[in-house]
Amino acid sequence: MVNPVSGRKKGYKHAIVIQKLLKKYNIDSQIITSTYAGQLRTLAYDISHNEDARFYSIGGDGTLNEIASGIIGTNSEIVILPCGTGNDFSRCVNEYSSLRKIILTSLNSKSSKVDIIKLNSNKYCINILNAGFDALIAHNMNKFRWVPFISGTGKYNLSILYTLFFNRNYRLRIKTNNNTYKDKFTLVAFANAKSYGGGVIPCKNSNVFDGKLNMCLARGTSFFEKLYLLPKYKKCKHENISKVTIDNDIENMTIVSNKKFPLAIDGEIIFTNRIKAQIIPKAINVICITKDNAN
Repeated sequence: MVNPVSGRKKGYKHAIVIQKLLKKYNIDSQIITSTYAGQLRTLAYDISHNEDARFYSIGGDGTLNEIASGIIGTNSEIVILPCGTGNDFSRCVNEYSSLRKIILTSLNSKSSKVDIIKLNSNKYCINILNAGFDALIAHNMNKFRWVPFISGTGKYNLSILYTLFFNRNYRLRIKTNNNTYKDKFTLVAFANAKSYGGGVIPCKNSNVFDGKLNMCLARGTSFFEKLYLLPKYKKCKHENISKVTIDNDIENMTIVSNKKFPLAIDGEIIFTNRIKAQIIPKAINVICITKDNAN
């Protein structure tokens, strides 16, 4: 399954190469492309509820989210190919970045069961659920998406500067199975996997096999405190900052607010004033590409 605009619109080209490689090893395959958001979830659901299938996810974390959401509760499995922008979940389960190496290793590899986050009653998040300032940065990137002669990194940095100018914090009530927090927050992250945003690690102990969520809270910060926090956060050196709280034993949580706040679900940005989530252990089958399997 492929998002044709992923990886700077190279998704379909990758799919053709991958299909040829599978055919070389006598594996029949079909290229399925999406034309609108949510389509891959519907197609994955229909296929996986009729037969046990192996899906090759050709795209980024958003593409993976749709396929994973469709196959929950079935014996179907996913091979994750790093064809998107961030490819964070791929790095979590693949020790190789080469598409050819991943595909060849996957041919004789068995799947492992990994956790997923269930949101409210009908949405899922496989990677990291984050709310607040960093989600707003991702949302504000749309303001600079069509600025010419600037790279993706440059547009991201412009979005950071733009978002910093407004210095937003969010008054939230966060309840987990362990504690309740009521305060102004700069950002909140609930991690299933290790990283998001192309390598940002909010919780260094997160693990997709342990049946737990890892939480990072950063209480409300001033403009200059954000200038100190954000570089530390990006390099995973934020855990000892006084306004940061880490909890590695979360099973469920609820966030509520009187005003809508930005929430990123595997890169999809929504605005809401309430979110309820829980970890679903061993929810989907993923082919994990390790060096031991490759030998």
